Amino acid sequence: MTSFTSVAWWRKGRERAGRCRLGVVTRILVATTDGVVEWPDGTRTLDGKEVHALALAGETRYAVADSSALRDNGDGWQEVARAREARTNCLIASKAGLFVGTSEAHLLQVEGGELVALDSFESAPGRDDWFTPWGGPPDVRSLAEDDSGALYCNVHVGGILRSDDGGETWIPTIDIRSDVHEVAVAPGMVIAATAWGFSSSVDKGTSWEFDDGGLHATYARAVAQTGDTIVMSASSGPRGDASMLYRRQLDAPGSFERCGGELPESFSNNIDTGCVAASGAVVAFGTEEGELYLSEDSAATFTRVADDLAPVRWITLP
Repeated sequence: MTSFTSVAWWRKGRERAGRCRLGVVTRILVATTDGVVEWPDGTRTLDGKEVHALALAGETRYAVADSSALRDNGDGWQEVARAREARTNCLIASKAGLFVGTSEAHLLQVEGGELVALDSFESAPGRDDWFTPWGGPPDVRSLAEDDSGALYCNVHVGGILRSDDGGETWIPTIDIRSDVHEVAVAPGMVIAATAWGFSSSVDKGTSWEFDDGGLHATYARAVAQTGDTIVMSASSGPRGDASMLYRRQLDAPGSFERCGGELPESFSNNIDTGCVAASGAVVAFGTEEGELYLSEDSAATFTRVADDLAPVRWITLP
Protein backbone atom coordinates (compact mmCIF):
# COMPACT_ATOMS: atom_id res chain seq x y z
CA MET A 1 0.00 0.00 0.00
CA THR A 2 1.35 3.43 -0.94
CA SER A 3 1.24 5.94 1.87
CA PHE A 4 3.16 8.79 3.37
CA THR A 5 5.43 7.82 6.21
CA SER A 6 3.47 9.29 9.06
CA VAL A 7 0.99 11.91 10.15
CA ALA A 8 4.00 14.07 11.01
CA TRP A 9 5.28 13.91 7.43
CA TRP A 10 1.78 14.65 6.12
CA ARG A 11 1.45 17.71 8.35
CA LYS A 12 4.95 18.85 7.48
CA GLY A 13 4.08 18.55 3.80
CA ARG A 14 0.98 20.72 4.19
CA GLU A 15 2.94 23.30 6.15
CA ARG A 16 5.72 23.43 3.55
CA ALA A 17 3.20 23.75 0.72
CA GLY A 18 1.55 26.62 2.58
CA ARG A 19 4.90 28.37 2.89
CA CYS A 20 5.76 28.03 -0.80
CA ARG A 21 7.28 31.43 -1.53
CA LEU A 22 5.47 31.86 -4.87
CA GLY A 23 2.10 30.83 -3.44
CA VAL A 24 1.36 28.90 -6.66
CA VAL A 25 2.52 25.31 -6.23
CA THR A 26 0.06 23.73 -3.81
CA ARG A 27 0.42 20.14 -4.99
CA ILE A 28 2.78 17.68 -6.60
CA LEU A 29 1.41 14.83 -8.70
CA VAL A 30 3.52 11.70 -8.47
CA ALA A 31 3.10 8.79 -10.88
CA THR A 32 4.21 5.50 -9.38
CA THR A 33 4.07 1.80 -10.08
CA ASP A 34 0.95 1.77 -7.90
CA GLY A 35 -1.12 4.70 -9.11
CA VAL A 36 -0.92 8.47 -8.68
CA VAL A 37 -0.25 10.15 -5.33
CA GLU A 38 -0.94 13.83 -4.71
CA TRP A 39 1.33 15.65 -2.26
CA PRO A 40 0.80 17.01 0.37
CA ASP A 41 -2.62 15.53 1.17
CA GLY A 42 -1.78 11.94 0.18
CA THR A 43 -4.78 11.47 -2.14
CA ARG A 44 -4.35 8.33 -4.23
CA THR A 45 -5.93 7.45 -7.55
CA LEU A 46 -5.45 4.74 -10.18
CA ASP A 47 -4.49 2.25 -7.48
CA GLY A 48 -2.94 -0.91 -8.82
CA LYS A 49 -1.91 0.64 -12.14
CA GLU A 50 1.66 1.36 -13.15
CA VAL A 51 1.43 4.97 -14.30
CA HIS A 52 4.27 5.74 -16.68
CA ALA A 53 3.84 9.51 -17.15
CA LEU A 54 1.72 12.57 -16.35
CA ALA A 55 0.91 15.87 -18.07
CA LEU A 56 -1.16 18.95 -17.27
CA ALA A 57 -3.17 21.24 -19.54
CA GLY A 58 -4.71 23.92 -17.36
CA GLU A 59 -6.77 22.11 -14.74
CA THR A 60 -6.95 18.91 -16.80
CA ARG A 61 -4.67 16.04 -15.89
CA TYR A 62 -3.46 13.40 -18.32
CA ALA A 63 -1.75 10.10 -17.64
CA VAL A 64 -0.58 7.02 -19.47
CA ALA A 65 -0.86 3.65 -17.76
CA ASP A 66 -0.41 0.22 -19.31
CA SER A 67 -1.63 0.77 -22.89
CA SER A 68 -4.11 3.57 -22.16
CA ALA A 69 -4.23 7.35 -22.16
CA LEU A 70 -6.41 8.77 -19.36
CA ARG A 71 -7.84 12.19 -18.53
CA ASP A 72 -9.14 13.76 -15.32
CA ASN A 73 -11.18 16.95 -15.65
CA GLY A 74 -11.87 17.02 -11.93
CA ASP A 75 -14.41 14.22 -11.82
CA GLY A 76 -12.07 11.23 -11.83
CA TRP A 77 -9.89 9.47 -14.36
CA GLN A 78 -11.51 8.35 -17.61
CA GLU A 79 -9.89 6.44 -20.45
CA VAL A 80 -9.42 8.65 -23.53
CA ALA A 81 -8.01 6.02 -25.86
CA ARG A 82 -6.12 2.75 -25.87
CA ALA A 83 -3.09 1.60 -27.83
CA ARG A 84 -3.54 -1.72 -29.58
CA GLU A 85 -0.11 -3.17 -28.92
CA ALA A 86 2.56 -0.72 -27.77
CA ARG A 87 3.52 0.16 -24.18
CA THR A 88 2.91 3.82 -23.39
CA ASN A 89 5.96 5.73 -22.10
CA CYS A 90 5.21 9.46 -22.15
CA LEU A 91 2.70 12.04 -23.34
CA ILE A 92 2.17 15.71 -24.01
CA ALA A 93 -1.00 17.82 -24.20
CA SER A 94 0.26 20.17 -26.91
CA LYS A 95 -1.29 22.96 -28.94
CA ALA A 96 -1.74 20.41 -31.74
CA GLY A 97 -3.42 17.85 -29.48
CA LEU A 98 -2.53 14.90 -27.29
CA PHE A 99 0.52 12.88 -28.34
CA VAL A 100 1.65 9.63 -26.70
CA GLY A 101 5.13 8.14 -27.08
CA THR A 102 5.48 4.37 -26.88
CA SER A 103 7.75 1.39 -27.05
CA GLU A 104 9.25 0.50 -30.42
CA ALA A 105 9.52 4.22 -31.19
CA HIS A 106 5.92 4.99 -32.11
CA LEU A 107 4.19 8.34 -31.66
CA LEU A 108 0.41 8.07 -31.31
CA GLN A 109 -2.60 10.37 -31.53
CA VAL A 110 -6.23 9.82 -30.52
CA GLU A 111 -8.51 8.63 -33.30
CA GLY A 112 -11.93 7.08 -32.68
CA GLY A 113 -11.15 6.06 -29.12
CA GLU A 114 -7.87 4.44 -30.10
CA LEU A 115 -4.27 5.62 -30.03
CA VAL A 116 -3.16 5.41 -33.65
CA ALA A 117 0.41 5.61 -34.95
CA LEU A 118 1.31 8.90 -36.61
CA ASP A 119 2.30 8.04 -40.18
CA SER A 120 4.64 10.99 -40.48
CA PHE A 121 6.67 9.73 -37.53
CA GLU A 122 6.72 6.15 -38.83
CA SER A 123 8.55 7.51 -41.88
CA ALA A 124 10.64 10.15 -40.11
CA PRO A 125 14.08 10.82 -41.65
CA GLY A 126 16.82 8.71 -40.06
CA ARG A 127 14.44 6.19 -38.51
CA ASP A 128 16.34 3.22 -39.95
CA ASP A 129 19.39 4.27 -37.92
CA TRP A 130 17.68 4.26 -34.52
CA PHE A 131 18.96 1.57 -32.17
CA THR A 132 19.59 0.47 -28.59
CA PRO A 133 22.96 -0.70 -27.20
CA TRP A 134 21.41 -4.04 -26.20
CA GLY A 135 19.91 -4.71 -29.62
CA GLY A 136 16.23 -4.21 -28.77
CA PRO A 137 13.87 -1.74 -30.44
CA PRO A 138 14.20 1.96 -29.52
CA ASP A 139 11.54 3.85 -27.54
CA VAL A 140 10.00 7.30 -27.58
CA ARG A 141 11.18 8.44 -24.15
CA SER A 142 10.11 12.07 -23.68
CA LEU A 143 8.24 14.91 -25.41
CA ALA A 144 8.36 18.71 -25.13
CA GLU A 145 6.83 21.81 -26.75
CA ASP A 146 8.26 25.32 -26.98
CA ASP A 147 6.36 28.62 -26.97
CA SER A 148 6.07 28.62 -30.76
CA GLY A 149 4.30 25.26 -30.71
CA ALA A 150 7.27 23.32 -32.08
CA LEU A 151 7.25 19.73 -30.80
CA TYR A 152 10.38 17.86 -29.72
CA CYS A 153 10.40 14.08 -29.57
CA ASN A 154 13.24 12.21 -27.85
CA VAL A 155 13.89 8.71 -29.18
CA HIS A 156 16.12 6.38 -27.21
CA VAL A 157 18.37 5.85 -29.06
CA GLY A 158 17.48 8.11 -31.99
CA GLY A 159 18.19 11.66 -30.88
CA ILE A 160 15.62 14.47 -30.86
CA LEU A 161 13.24 15.17 -33.72
CA ARG A 162 11.42 18.48 -34.18
CA SER A 163 8.06 19.19 -35.80
CA ASP A 164 7.06 22.76 -36.65
CA ASP A 165 3.65 21.81 -38.05
CA GLY A 166 1.88 19.87 -35.32
CA GLY A 167 3.42 16.51 -36.16
CA GLU A 168 2.87 16.51 -39.93
CA THR A 169 6.61 16.48 -40.67
CA TRP A 170 9.72 15.78 -38.58
CA ILE A 171 13.31 17.02 -38.71
CA PRO A 172 16.20 15.18 -36.96
CA THR A 173 18.33 17.49 -34.83
CA ILE A 174 20.98 16.16 -32.43
CA ASP A 175 23.49 13.39 -33.18
CA ILE A 176 21.73 10.16 -32.20
CA ARG A 177 24.96 8.87 -30.60
CA SER A 178 24.60 11.51 -27.88
CA ASP A 179 22.10 9.06 -26.34
CA VAL A 180 19.39 11.48 -25.21
CA HIS A 181 17.32 10.45 -22.16
CA GLU A 182 15.10 13.51 -21.78
CA VAL A 183 14.26 16.63 -23.77
CA ALA A 184 12.75 19.77 -22.23
CA VAL A 185 12.44 23.46 -23.05
CA ALA A 186 13.62 26.63 -21.35
CA PRO A 187 13.00 30.24 -22.45
CA GLY A 188 14.53 30.53 -25.93
CA MET A 189 16.28 27.19 -25.55
CA VAL A 190 15.87 23.44 -25.95
CA ILE A 191 17.68 21.39 -23.28
CA ALA A 192 18.50 17.71 -22.99
CA ALA A 193 19.97 15.14 -20.60
CA THR A 194 22.36 12.95 -22.59
CA ALA A 195 25.06 10.34 -22.05
CA TRP A 196 27.54 13.17 -22.73
CA GLY A 197 26.09 15.40 -20.02
CA PHE A 198 23.92 18.49 -20.48
CA SER A 199 23.09 19.68 -23.99
CA SER A 200 21.36 22.86 -25.13
CA SER A 201 20.31 24.56 -28.34
CA VAL A 202 19.30 28.19 -28.90
CA ASP A 203 18.29 27.61 -32.55
CA LYS A 204 15.59 24.94 -32.12
CA GLY A 205 18.02 22.07 -32.50
CA THR A 206 19.98 23.22 -35.53
CA SER A 207 23.13 23.20 -33.40
CA TRP A 208 23.89 21.92 -29.91
CA GLU A 209 26.34 22.72 -27.12
CA PHE A 210 27.42 20.12 -24.54
CA ASP A 211 28.51 20.76 -20.96
CA ASP A 212 29.76 18.40 -18.25
CA GLY A 213 31.76 20.91 -16.18
CA GLY A 214 31.48 20.05 -12.48
CA LEU A 215 29.76 16.68 -12.95
CA HIS A 216 31.27 13.56 -11.36
CA ALA A 217 30.06 11.56 -14.38
CA THR A 218 28.42 12.45 -17.68
CA TYR A 219 25.51 9.98 -17.89
CA ALA A 220 22.59 12.39 -17.46
CA ARG A 221 19.09 10.95 -17.16
CA ALA A 222 16.65 13.75 -16.20
CA VAL A 223 16.61 17.51 -16.72
CA ALA A 224 14.35 20.44 -15.82
CA GLN A 225 14.57 24.23 -15.77
CA THR A 226 13.47 26.56 -12.99
CA GLY A 227 13.88 30.31 -13.46
CA ASP A 228 17.51 30.81 -14.46
CA THR A 229 18.59 27.42 -13.11
CA ILE A 230 19.08 24.02 -14.75
CA VAL A 231 18.52 20.92 -12.59
CA MET A 232 19.88 17.60 -13.86
CA SER A 233 20.65 14.10 -12.61
CA ALA A 234 23.87 12.32 -13.53
CA SER A 235 25.36 8.92 -12.78
CA SER A 236 28.10 6.58 -13.97
CA GLY A 237 25.87 4.67 -16.36
CA PRO A 238 22.59 2.93 -17.21
CA ARG A 239 22.52 0.96 -13.96
CA GLY A 240 22.48 4.20 -11.99
CA ASP A 241 25.60 3.71 -9.87
CA ALA A 242 26.44 6.87 -7.90
CA SER A 243 23.49 8.91 -9.14
CA MET A 244 23.50 12.54 -8.01
CA LEU A 245 21.46 15.69 -8.60
CA TYR A 246 23.10 18.88 -9.87
CA ARG A 247 22.18 22.50 -10.54
CA ARG A 248 23.71 25.18 -12.77
CA GLN A 249 22.88 28.70 -13.79
CA LEU A 250 21.33 28.73 -17.24
CA ASP A 251 23.97 31.12 -18.59
CA ALA A 252 27.01 29.67 -16.77
CA PRO A 253 28.46 26.64 -18.63
CA GLY A 254 30.98 24.55 -16.75
CA SER A 255 29.61 25.32 -13.29
CA PHE A 256 27.44 22.37 -12.27
CA GLU A 257 27.31 21.95 -8.50
CA ARG A 258 25.70 19.26 -6.37
CA CYS A 259 22.36 20.03 -4.80
CA GLY A 260 22.36 20.04 -1.01
CA GLY A 261 20.07 19.62 1.98
CA GLU A 262 18.68 16.24 3.00
CA LEU A 263 20.24 14.33 0.10
CA PRO A 264 22.39 11.22 0.55
CA GLU A 265 25.94 11.04 -0.77
CA SER A 266 24.47 9.38 -3.85
CA PHE A 267 21.53 7.26 -5.01
CA SER A 268 21.92 3.64 -6.07
CA ASN A 269 19.49 4.02 -8.99
CA ASN A 270 19.20 6.69 -11.66
CA ILE A 271 16.96 9.67 -10.94
CA ASP A 272 15.13 8.91 -14.13
CA THR A 273 13.45 10.59 -17.08
CA GLY A 274 10.39 12.54 -15.94
CA CYS A 275 11.27 12.24 -12.25
CA VAL A 276 12.52 15.84 -11.85
CA ALA A 277 10.01 18.69 -12.18
CA ALA A 278 10.18 22.44 -11.57
CA SER A 279 7.81 25.38 -11.27
CA GLY A 280 9.13 28.76 -10.27
CA ALA A 281 11.61 28.25 -7.44
CA VAL A 282 10.02 24.91 -6.50
CA VAL A 283 11.70 21.69 -7.62
CA ALA A 284 10.63 18.14 -6.81
CA PHE A 285 12.09 14.78 -7.67
CA GLY A 286 11.28 11.14 -6.95
CA THR A 287 13.29 7.95 -6.82
CA GLU A 288 13.09 4.26 -7.56
CA GLU A 289 13.13 3.72 -3.79
CA GLY A 290 9.81 5.58 -3.43
CA GLU A 291 11.18 8.81 -1.99
CA LEU A 292 9.92 12.30 -2.77
CA TYR A 293 12.18 15.35 -2.30
CA LEU A 294 11.18 19.01 -2.38
CA SER A 295 13.15 22.25 -2.80
CA GLU A 296 11.83 25.80 -2.54
CA ASP A 297 15.12 27.52 -3.40
CA SER A 298 15.71 26.49 -7.03
CA ALA A 299 17.30 23.15 -6.08
CA ALA A 300 19.97 24.57 -3.80
CA THR A 301 18.66 22.46 -0.90
CA PHE A 302 16.13 19.63 -0.69
CA THR A 303 13.97 18.14 2.06
CA ARG A 304 12.70 14.58 1.92
CA VAL A 305 8.92 14.81 2.31
CA ALA A 306 7.98 11.15 1.73
CA ASP A 307 9.89 7.89 1.74
CA ASP A 308 7.45 5.00 1.36
CA LEU A 309 5.81 5.55 -2.01
CA ALA A 310 5.89 2.89 -4.69
CA PRO A 311 8.76 3.41 -7.18
CA VAL A 312 8.33 6.82 -8.81
CA ARG A 313 7.90 7.00 -12.59
CA TRP A 314 7.00 10.68 -13.26
CA ILE A 315 6.43 13.97 -11.41
CA THR A 316 4.35 16.96 -12.50
CA LEU A 317 3.95 20.39 -10.93
CA PRO A 318 1.19 22.87 -11.85
